[in-house]
Amino acid sequence: MKKLSYILFLALFPCLSYSESLDTVVYRIVYNSDVMRHKESGVFHETAHLDIGENVTYFYSLQFSNYMDAMNRIGQSSTKIGSNPDWGDLPGLSFYLYRNYPSKGKSTYCHFIHEPRIFYYEEDIPQIDWQLVSGDTTLLGYQCQKATCKFRGRDWTVYYTMDIPISEGPWKLCGLPGLVLYARESLGEFTFSCAGIEKPENAYIEVDKRLWTKVGQRKMEEQLIKFYDDQVDWLTRAAGFGYIADEAKKMNVKKHSLVPCLIESFK
Repeated sequence: MKKLSYILFLALFPCLSYSESLDTVVYRIVYNSDVMRHKESGVFHETAHLDIGENVTYFYSLQFSNYMDAMNRIGQSSTKIGSNPDWGDLPGLSFYLYRNYPSKGKSTYCHFIHEPRIFYYEEDIPQIDWQLVSGDTTLLGYQCQKATCKFRGRDWTVYYTMDIPISEGPWKLCGLPGLVLYARESLGEFTFSCAGIEKPENAYIEVDKRLWTKVGQRKMEEQLIKFYDDQVDWLTRAAGFGYIADEAKKMNVKKHSLVPCLIESFK
C-alpha cells in the first residue's frame, strides 16, 4: 500500500523548473509541525517555513518543497522516484499559501489533490476574530501572549510575541499585533511550534503558475472529499491515469474511504 501511495502522490508532479520571483525573504520563521493528512493517518512530523518578504509572505512545507526539487533535479519518472526506498514517507502538508499575492490584501491558497494540476483559490486575507486571553508564557526567550479563535471550523489556541511586531503566523493565522510562535487546534490535528527565526541571504519568494487551475473555496473542499473517498477511482477517471488502476489491481488494493483533515468549513 505504501508503494501505491507513492505512485498516487508522485503522479501529480511532472518536472517543474520555471518560476517568477515575487519578493526577497527578510525573515524565515521555522516551525516544527505535527499534522494529520486524514483522520485515519498518523501524525506527520515536518518542518514548515514562513518566509516573510517586504510585501509577500509564503508558508510551505520544507519536505514537500524538497520532493518537488528532487524530481526536477533527478529527472526520473514518478514511478522510479516513488520506488526509491531512500525517499521516506510522503509529506503531510500538501498545500502552500501566499499572502499579499496576487495583490495587497489578497491571499492565494494552493493544494495538490489528484491530478497533474495545482488547484488554488484566491480570497481576501481573512479577518480573524481573535480573543485575547490570560496565559502569558515565554517561547524561545520571547515573552508571549495567548489568544484563541474559531476559524474555518476549528478552534485554535496561539501564543504570539509583541517583541516581534509582525502580524504573521503559520497557515492563515495572522492579524495579531505580533508574530505567532505557537499554534494548536483543539483536535490536535495541526500544531505549529516555532523552532527558530532566520535572516537568510539571497533567498526569494517564488511562484510557478503553469499547472495552476483556479477553483472556488467550496470546490476545493469538494475535490478533497471526493479524492479521499476513493483515490484509485478518482485518479483513474478524472485524471486519466489508467496505470493507477492496473497497479492497484496487481496489489489487490481495496477501496477504503478516508476523512481528510485539510478541508476548511466556509459556512
